[in-house]
Amino acid sequence: MRTSQKQRQQLNLRQRSYLATRALVLQQPLYGFDALIDRFAANSLLVEKRPLHDAAESVWKGDLDNFVDEQEETSADVIVNELIDRNLVDERDIETARYVASDLDDRGFFPKTARNYATSTGLDPAAVRRVLKAINTLEPAGLGAVDASHAIALQISRVLPAISVTECARILRAHSRSVSPGVIRACLSKMHMSTDTMTLQQVLTVIDPEPLRRLMPERPRAIIPDIVIEVDGSSGRLTCSVPLPSWTLGMDGAVLGSLEDPDLRKRAAREAGVVRWIDNAIAERTIALTKLGNALIDLLAPYLSREADAPRRVPVEKLMQATGISRTTMVRALRGKYVQTPRGTMRLRMLVMDQWETKSDAARQAITLLLASQVDGKPLSDREIAERIATSGIRISRRTVAKYRLSLGVPARYFRQR
Repeated sequence: MRTSQKQRQQLNLRQRSYLATRALVLQQPLYGFDALIDRFAANSLLVEKRPLHDAAESVWKGDLDNFVDEQEETSADVIVNELIDRNLVDERDIETARYVASDLDDRGFFPKTARNYATSTGLDPAAVRRVLKAINTLEPAGLGAVDASHAIALQISRVLPAISVTECARILRAHSRSVSPGVIRACLSKMHMSTDTMTLQQVLTVIDPEPLRRLMPERPRAIIPDIVIEVDGSSGRLTCSVPLPSWTLGMDGAVLGSLEDPDLRKRAAREAGVVRWIDNAIAERTIALTKLGNALIDLLAPYLSREADAPRRVPVEKLMQATGISRTTMVRALRGKYVQTPRGTMRLRMLVMDQWETKSDAARQAITLLLASQVDGKPLSDREIAERIATSGIRISRRTVAKYRLSLGVPARYFRQR
């Protein structure tokens, strides 16, 4: 029997709704499930929020002593984690970001010169500038600024993107004793920007000469892990468990039994479907995170069990192959999650390397080994390097070789000649 177009459209809408629900549940961290379930139950008279009863030890029932790592993140940790989550820094710049973020002053400013700072710490000046530029894009605006005038100029640029941050900071430094509305209006007038009352009010609401204070919460945050990796006491091997949320949805039996109106019964049937969707989505979330945790154990066992101290990050392609999870599902599974390991509780994103970095990693290593193995003789040009590594199956252009060579800090052939 052939279905009508209207039935196919309705089926398609139901499928879309379920996929949207599954995606929302998968990307939800454990500490946010309370609010998520509240959102589903808010607009319904039949669906109610119920505690999830399970005898398994993996169910988190709100007891912070079981799975919670009470830790106070420093401002540097928050900044670096945000840079990594938003992919604002390359793999090679993460250590530089840790240095720079830890050396911000108590207001969130970086008053040092990038070149002098890089020389004193042994870092690459270009990497320091890239990290500072990335920090300038974070919220609250003004982080990583040189001084208060530069911070206020960055904050004004969030309201007026066309403004020149450098010129605005220069004008404000001439009136560094005050950041009154009159000074802001005079600064905008000198730069030929709009100074109407509405624009001025928007600018004044974002101005904060000490942005770091708004970055950190006033009290330590309880980190609830979504994946728990621990050492089995009997076998000594790493095992993975996924704590379940403490709440789920259910149907109110008293209200459901008193329904006589056909329209209300249809509504009850639809909402019962939503309840099943939530249960199925939680089960699929548990399966996906379990696969993810087991794959991390297989790929990072020496690091997670403290047998090796060097930190590693798993390429996302290798993680997708090990788990059979698609790219979009993997992105949702990694978003906002925490993993508890023998090394402590950390962001799950800290253990995973992005796909584009994976493709360049093999080429960078091949170029590094080729240049390190050449001791005597005429230095290789970028074209010759590309031809040499092509024999090992890595085919990249001369311009790509030059880009990777510069990122590794290797000068051009002319400067390597003796």
